[in-house]
Amino acid sequence: MMLKLLKQIRSLKKINKSMITNNNFLIKKENNIEIYYAPFDYINSKAKIMIVGITPGLQQMIQSFEAVNNGRSLKEVKDLSSFKGSMRTTLIKYLDALKINKKFKIKSCESLFNINSRYLHSTSLIKYPVFDKGKNYSGSNLLKKKILLDFLETHFVKELKKLDKTIIIPLGNTVSSTIDYLNDKFNLKLKCFLKGFPHPSGLNVRKDFQFKENKIRMMKLIRK
Repeated sequence: MMLKLLKQIRSLKKINKSMITNNNFLIKKENNIEIYYAPFDYINSKAKIMIVGITPGLQQMIQSFEAVNNGRSLKEVKDLSSFKGSMRTTLIKYLDALKINKKFKIKSCESLFNINSRYLHSTSLIKYPVFDKGKNYSGSNLLKKKILLDFLETHFVKELKKLDKTIIIPLGNTVSSTIDYLNDKFNLKLKCFLKGFPHPSGLNVRKDFQFKENKIRMMKLIRK
């Protein structure tokens, strides 16, 4: 199925919301929730760090389609679409403050997004874009929505099992609590899950407080 969808993306003459959020790319629908395909299938199985968001948004979806349409590989799609702008700047600041750069003997975690991308696997709880009433899904009541819970337990759990020895960085409380739930339910025994890591978005006004509150505990986990 993936190869067929990639072929369709490469054949698109124009890329906008209406061209990519239609039945050609619709994977599953339940009530107001829709999951659409986007080329975020690449898994860096040799990664040392796993950063997890909730789900890609429309802008990331468009960027991923454009990248494939321009002949980029699935790895390049991930690299080009992951954590842009001020959010990436804040994320790098927190990772360096936890001394993750020193653990892997790199100057700064900024290089995880370019020359040292071999250490990083960027992903989401739901790796494909999710829309609620046509808008980017925020993550609310995620575990209560059967369509999303089924996706988590069918797909994301496999990803966690494959990368269970990485430093797992959940972006925000929704991701933290969801991974916590899966860890308990499936007895995953995640080695270094940084529960409580704040979402680095500019909209999260408490992020610096949350980071300071959890910093020492997270650093102890990283040092193990």
